[in-house]
Amino acid sequence: MRILEFDYVLTTDSDAEMPYSWLEEFDIQAILMPYSMNGKEYFFNFFREMPFADFYDRLRAGEKVTTAQRNPQDFKEFWTPFLEQGKDVLYVGLSSELSGTFNSASMARAELLETFPERKIVLVDTLAISVPEALIVREAAKLRLAGRSIEQVAQWVEENRNYYTAFFMVDDLNYLKRGGRISSSAAFFGSMLDIKPIIYISPRGKLEPYEKAKGRKKGIRRIVELVKEFYDPDRNEFIVIAQADCEKDSELLRDMLMEAVNPKGIHVQPVGPVIGSHAGPGTLGVGFVAKRDDIEVPK
Repeated sequence: MRILEFDYVLTTDSDAEMPYSWLEEFDIQAILMPYSMNGKEYFFNFFREMPFADFYDRLRAGEKVTTAQRNPQDFKEFWTPFLEQGKDVLYVGLSSELSGTFNSASMARAELLETFPERKIVLVDTLAISVPEALIVREAAKLRLAGRSIEQVAQWVEENRNYYTAFFMVDDLNYLKRGGRISSSAAFFGSMLDIKPIIYISPRGKLEPYEKAKGRKKGIRRIVELVKEFYDPDRNEFIVIAQADCEKDSELLRDMLMEAVNPKGIHVQPVGPVIGSHAGPGTLGVGFVAKRDDIEVPK
């Protein structure tokens, strides 16, 4: 495990679903998040433990996927080696509204500070998951690289986290039904009418329904319109497209976004098992920095 010349370690969790190259480039340490397929436990290691296509093939074949949080002991074991090296720890983690993992981290922090009272362990809730969480962690890493202190980076995350958002279009309502997020009747009639829900990461740190589109093509166009409406051209280094085994549509979306907002760059990455298991194959999303931090569902 490589630690650069920083006096604190930047840590996150693999629900950020960032490219593995970012971890290496910025020396970010990630605790791996558990999930199970047909009763067998895996740890999401940025699709290094299971090929991307295999995960979605198994999902389509009907294998049951469950996700779980990390417990306090996991965080104690994760952070202790850094603390023993005399390093402070910054954890920029997934939304506490979506998982109990952040609470586990808080409990671990309290226990570890009794053992290492001279060290700092700073926790920041991103109120995000997946692409927005990854973009926040990446920016935190850049600030650390620029010499910002652990407190300065934590303060920046708290002040800016709500500007980072994502819109996802769900393709198959049956996966939302399996997870108990919609009723069987809603899934049935929605599928008959070719309804494609668009969900987003709200300022409260939750995945919430934003609106509905009739048909996949209209859904993709609507995502482009939403990005164009909220996109901040001055704060985006690049836009990130997240795709759940729908590469052709992600290429179409990339071309449409290039024409609509002309970003500096677009990165395409897979949707990981947390969102993938609940939203299903064909889910397509875009994460970016918005020009406002209070995006709400239109009334």
